[in-house]
Amino acid sequence: MSKYLFIIFLSLSLLVGCKIEYNSPQSARDDNYGVGYGSSGVATDDKTSGTKVAKTGTGDDVITNITLKKGPAVFELKHSGNSNFKVKLLDSDGELIANLVETSGAYSGKVFAQIPKDADNYVLVINASASWEVNSQGMEEGEYK
Repeated sequence: MSKYLFIIFLSLSLLVGCKIEYNSPQSARDDNYGVGYGSSGVATDDKTSGTKVAKTGTGDDVITNITLKKGPAVFELKHSGNSNFKVKLLDSDGELIANLVETSGAYSGKVFAQIPKDADNYVLVINASASWEVNSQGMEEGEYK
């Protein structure tokens, strides 16, 4: 009987020790976590892994698998066209986080957005009539000037 109690106690201890913490990187959705960084235009390094986006393009585009840190982020946006320019930031579930810009004509500016949580794969949806540029990074000390 004591052997069975010991085995049950040991099994429960191991299971409790293996739990995934809420808001940990492991709790992110496994269906798309960490996939496709090379094609998304996300630049990473050890210090700011997943906090920067740098991409240019022409016309409409969707930039996926952007991992941003929780807190404020700055997006620098440029558009050289004479018609509509819209940029939206969505979370991995397609929920709107921020309308970064919605204007007509040429545009150049910086926009702040509050990132609600770490370890989510964010999406930028770009509707543009001509060439555009998107750059972003977090607001941690010394990261953005």
